[in-house]
Amino acid sequence: MEYYLQQKLIEDKKFRKYFEENTNYVKYLNRNPEYQKQFMKEMKELYKERTTDKLNDAINTIEIVSSILDTLK
Repeated sequence: MEYYLQQKLIEDKKFRKYFEENTNYVKYLNRNPEYQKQFMKEMKELYKERTTDKLNDAINTIEIVSSILDTLK
């Protein structure tokens, strides 16, 4: 496994947690570091860290605040 990937595992708690839950990636990442992109993609989907997820959360928050303000009028 590449040094960069090992450092990422040590530093990032979400990355490490997902890695521990999906130990099958050890084999793939040791053989080919290109699987890191797939690994990161799946982790971001699970923990809702994609840009689209963040935008949806922001829109939902704005809609909630807007509805509360409409109710107070």
